Amino acid sequence: MKRLFVIVLALLALTGLSAKIIKRGEVNESNLAKMAGSVYAYQAPTEPLTPAPKGFKPVYLTHFGRHGSRFLDNASNYDRPYNILKEAADSGALTDFGLDVLRRLEIIRAEADQRAGDLTPKGMQQHRDIARRMVENYPELFTNDKIIMARSTTSHRVLVSEYSALMQILRLRPKIRIDYDSSNHDEPWMYTEDKAVSAHKRKINAAVQEFNQRHTHPERLMKALFKDPEYIKTASGRDQSSSLYSSLYDVASYAQGSDPGVDLNDVFTYDEWYDLFLMNNMRWYSQAGFSPLTDNVVPYGHCVTLQNFLDFADEALAGNGVSVILRYGHEVTLMSYFSLLDLNGSGYSTDDLESVADHWAAYNLAYMGGNVQWVFFRNKKGEVIVKFLLNEQEATLPESVPFYKDAKGVEQRPYYRWEDVRKFYQAKIDYWEDFKAHDDTPVEETPRRSYRSEINTSSN
Repeated sequence: MKRLFVIVLALLALTGLSAKIIKRGEVNESNLAKMAGSVYAYQAPTEPLTPAPKGFKPVYLTHFGRHGSRFLDNASNYDRPYNILKEAADSGALTDFGLDVLRRLEIIRAEADQRAGDLTPKGMQQHRDIARRMVENYPELFTNDKIIMARSTTSHRVLVSEYSALMQILRLRPKIRIDYDSSNHDEPWMYTEDKAVSAHKRKINAAVQEFNQRHTHPERLMKALFKDPEYIKTASGRDQSSSLYSSLYDVASYAQGSDPGVDLNDVFTYDEWYDLFLMNNMRWYSQAGFSPLTDNVVPYGHCVTLQNFLDFADEALAGNGVSVILRYGHEVTLMSYFSLLDLNGSGYSTDDLESVADHWAAYNLAYMGGNVQWVFFRNKKGEVIVKFLLNEQEATLPESVPFYKDAKGVEQRPYYRWEDVRKFYQAKIDYWEDFKAHDDTPVEETPRRSYRSEINTSSN
């Protein structure tokens, strides 16, 4: 009976993996926040984790996470819509609704004053909570005889994300050894994209521009904001309606990552929110996803990151003392990396841009605080299995990679044999090296570097 209960829990968790796509007409108050796409604020996982097969104990966890929620990266992103509406208000051109939007925009702008690009308090808490759950879920990996390794890019918001997580770990395990750093030395596997993909990425620009034009519909909102909608088309000598439309979307989306006390959720209809999400999503799919329009190669630009995961796992499993590696970076890396990993179908490929969001959605991938964790387990026989957590929810690989089977031949989802996983991912890296060797596009190669045996075993 107990085993049946565990199986049911596992099936429920895995069933939930495919029920995360929101289609047009399905947007409502409960899922509206996801229409922010790549800036959706991280939420705690809701599905239970499947226990490891009998006899297996956790031995290693390797992670890469995006920084937490932040303010818009430039003050002009707040100033632009505010100044347009303020000038209109001074001219008596705003409706009552327009005046109310201006009032709320002023509050949001004031909260972000001098904080452009900074991690918000909510962003810090996201990483504290993620780190706390790591310790709670895998206490065996956070003992005083283990080493926790952490690396981040040199971005301020990424550093604060890293430190927020490490301080939480130290609160729970004050004597644990932590080797942390933030340096351009690690940039090749933390941030840099292989330049061999750049020419391929440019091929999709025109198609994306046409896509955006089809999904930009500011007319209703301009009528709601301005007494005479012609005002926004002529006041500055040019039509600013589309610019204001997208700028308000940016501010409204980022507001969920802080606590200004107001929001702009009602500025757009649900249908407009969906169209704006589609454009946000298309930006990232075109720059980070697999598509025939870009020769299905863009995610390979972060094969160095994948190689780093494989190499560090080999070293940890061989006994270098490291039980956890934490990496902190940006969506520009993680969107491509998550596509490359092909978890939960994130390697989806299509040249039909209108269908992308039905399969590949940024709010399921590298949104604010988004992360991937590979958790390794070993038994007394020396067998090593691994499972994947995408934003702390159990995730699966393509069907070509078989699940681990126990001695009785029973599949143990969502666990995989490490040998099979390593073979699957090494084949991707080998394919990319072979592709580059035969690609006639002239580019400057990203230098390959080794990062093995760079672990500081002293206590920090």
